[in-house]
Amino acid sequence: MSTRSGTLTRAIAIDALTHVLTRNIHTDVALDKLFASQPTLRPLDKAFIYEMVFGSLRWLAKMDWIMSHMIDRPFSSLDPRVANALRVGTYQIYYMDRVPERAAVSETVEAIKQVGVPNAASLVNAILRRVARKSEYFPKPDKVKQAVEYYSMHHSFPAWMVERWYNQLSLERFEHLLSNSNRVPKNTLKIIKRNSLPEGEKDLATYLLKTHSIESAWRPLPGSLRIETLPKFDKCEAFQSGCYIVQDEAAQLAASLVNISPTDTCLDACAAPGGKSIYLWDSGLEPENLTVCDFAQKRLKILRENFERVKLNNVNILHGDVVEQVKGKKFTKILLDAPCSAMGVIRRHPEIKWLRSPNDIQNCALEQSRLLNSLAENVEVNGELIYVVCSFESEETTEQINNFLNQHPEFEKINPYDRIHDFYKKYVTREGELLIYSGNPDDIDGFFAVILRKTK
Repeated sequence: MSTRSGTLTRAIAIDALTHVLTRNIHTDVALDKLFASQPTLRPLDKAFIYEMVFGSLRWLAKMDWIMSHMIDRPFSSLDPRVANALRVGTYQIYYMDRVPERAAVSETVEAIKQVGVPNAASLVNAILRRVARKSEYFPKPDKVKQAVEYYSMHHSFPAWMVERWYNQLSLERFEHLLSNSNRVPKNTLKIIKRNSLPEGEKDLATYLLKTHSIESAWRPLPGSLRIETLPKFDKCEAFQSGCYIVQDEAAQLAASLVNISPTDTCLDACAAPGGKSIYLWDSGLEPENLTVCDFAQKRLKILRENFERVKLNNVNILHGDVVEQVKGKKFTKILLDAPCSAMGVIRRHPEIKWLRSPNDIQNCALEQSRLLNSLAENVEVNGELIYVVCSFESEETTEQINNFLNQHPEFEKINPYDRIHDFYKKYVTREGELLIYSGNPDDIDGFFAVILRKTK
């Protein structure tokens, strides 16, 4: 990597972190915008930037703790660009073994000039050179007497999350949740049975190994393939022809709870980007009987692109608040993948650690309650409402459902045990709910799902 590209990649990483942490936007969105402004970036450069940004977000609290011992002012008082330059530099030094420490320091110093804070170059240089020596020891918080501070620093999580889970979970589950949430997640593919592989190919795993040198392993869930790395989609004929989608096993399990028959009328209430709708269609639902809705126009654009790629046509697509859009309409099945805190997918979106607050969980629970109570009117008698969130927080899961059932005696909870593949039945609780915590032994996302049947 040339000096120019080395400085540029680090400058983009600093800008991306600053956009994410000060503007409250998703990392992928920030990176896409920055990449669009630099069309000459090579794939290698983009991969390097991804690693710096996502890695810095995963280990932000630990790096801040290290640097707080090296700066004679509160770390929070620094210009965000300076703070993020120090994070990017420290991440390279501690976690990117292939990057020479000298380059990590010098290129990051040049990058801070490029992002518009040249007067901070000497400070960044001094701190990063001190970090690179790795010769100083700072006493850690006591694991027993200062448990919250210790786990917050050691696993790089905000103190409020650590305290919440420490008080709610067993120590074993708590520690697995923290440690596994910092691992780079693998991806899982869902094979689309309605579409055929490229001519002459009979097996997706073999195809990916032969054409993209990607190793994979079949999962217990039928049609589910876990892969080490994603192929370049624009060069993958099987992807372009709609032979598979990227969908974690937990999301597939949640969608599998919708017991579809071809004549069902189904609403996917918060549908974008469309993975669960595609799952339902591939399970036998007729497109004409599928209605999808989402409030975000940009996400609906992605949904339409995904539908087109897998050749899912003639679906009724609605834009706006689903409650208003389907007022007066009835469905035999409603899948409500409700807006949530997304605490179950922190490993995929580490910015969640730093963008969420306890109030966000409460606000999500209020919106979920609104959607549940409103859409209950749209379920036909003997129909089902399947409620799903990528969270395991009680306010969004068990408490939410208990409150709903207390307010709606016309609904009953159906145990999903018989609809779940044998391997995953261990995630069905005694209360008849699918509850998956992050940090589980099967390395799948944290999820919750429940089946609610309308009896009268």
